[in-house]
Amino acid sequence: MMNPLDPSLSSKLNLFVRVAGPLALTLLAYGLWRFVRHRNGRGSLADRTLILVYIVSRLGLWLIFALYAQHHVTGSDPRLFYRPMLEHFLAGDTPIRDFFYPYGPLLIPAMLPFYLLLGRDLAGISLFAIVAEAIALAFLLKCSSVLTDAGETGPTWIREALAVYLLNPSTLYWTVFQGYHSIAQTAYSMGALYLLLRGRGVYGYAVGLYSLAGSKALAVLDWPALVLVRRPRIAHILWGAAPLVLTYVIFQMVTGDIMFPIRYHLGYVSEGNVWYFARLVLGSRSLYEGLIGRLAPLVLVATLFLVGVVYLSKSVRAGKVCFSFQAAMGVTTCAISLFFLFSLYTGDYYSPMLMLPASLVVTCPRLSPRRGVWALLVVSALCISGDAMWTALRMPSVMADAMKMRPVGGWFLVDVWVVSIAVRIVCFGVLACLGLRAAAESRVTARSVEAGQDERCL
Repeated sequence: MMNPLDPSLSSKLNLFVRVAGPLALTLLAYGLWRFVRHRNGRGSLADRTLILVYIVSRLGLWLIFALYAQHHVTGSDPRLFYRPMLEHFLAGDTPIRDFFYPYGPLLIPAMLPFYLLLGRDLAGISLFAIVAEAIALAFLLKCSSVLTDAGETGPTWIREALAVYLLNPSTLYWTVFQGYHSIAQTAYSMGALYLLLRGRGVYGYAVGLYSLAGSKALAVLDWPALVLVRRPRIAHILWGAAPLVLTYVIFQMVTGDIMFPIRYHLGYVSEGNVWYFARLVLGSRSLYEGLIGRLAPLVLVATLFLVGVVYLSKSVRAGKVCFSFQAAMGVTTCAISLFFLFSLYTGDYYSPMLMLPASLVVTCPRLSPRRGVWALLVVSALCISGDAMWTALRMPSVMADAMKMRPVGGWFLVDVWVVSIAVRIVCFGVLACLGLRAAAESRVTARSVEAGQDERCL
């Protein structure tokens, strides 16, 4: 962790790069989107540009990390948590019982082949994240092909979404450069949506629901999309849930405590959300103290989630929302954005799970794109910059703690950090609203409505 009181030039330069670098990258990402948008009619040029950007960014950053940067990383989750967990797993220790393991049962084992392939280095963990992202993007392209054949959309939408996504600061930093795991749940989601679009209901639900075992509990935020991409069948959902249930039954038998991940994350505190902002303004520590303070964010998020499910169910029955890929992406974007707003999580290294569906939403043909593109890129950059400033300020819990940094030149840093929290709150709110709009507009864009195909729209 960086010490803000350290007057060394290297510490100040490191902080400046982590704060200003992502913000500068948003301009490059926005420029790529504008370039592709204006040349979308010339499909081959746009496609070649996107392929080149993908190869150069992923391969280039990974090589930099593998050959140089990984040896200078001291405080990342892959080094502090993933690597020790992998070593414990190789030693035959039992998760939860013998060592710390708050993730889905198969997340750490899925990293293992990449970790061993790269000689037990962090580069292997980073490669796992890049491969997971590649799987997600491959299934997105497959979904695009199915949607184009069905007349629901054309390749121009997917090109624009990829243009926003590929140079997304949060994706490049947390996924490609650091190897954080949240992109894994996006891979499960995209794979499931493709299978469901192809009419393979049981397999689609099995893959989508299994994300809870293959990534983390936050994968439930992707589940509403599974029942909105096409009209669900209860029998298919029940059969699809069987692998997930069986996995957790076995996990319970082995570990004796499958509820540990949920208990561990109750009361988890990070910066950048509504609760933390309120705590800063009020200057009170009591918001997170005690059982009520810890449960309040969870109850609010769960309530909003259930209200959203009921609202969507009624909207579908009334014909206001159509079963479609667009509706699925809209609801996923809304659910994850609301989670980052009202939970105790800020987004930071979990933000990659929002970036692909949100890129599809902000470039949706029926929505005005520029405001949404800026909201997505800005919040993506601030998830990195805000985390850097929060760390540099020694992770202050309330404004009074932050004020202690001010006598040593921290006035400007504290002010920028607080403003960044407010901007993130606004951006997450904008993305949540755009997600709902995208879902509502799905009844207009789905060609199947005109064709009278009730498989997608009631």
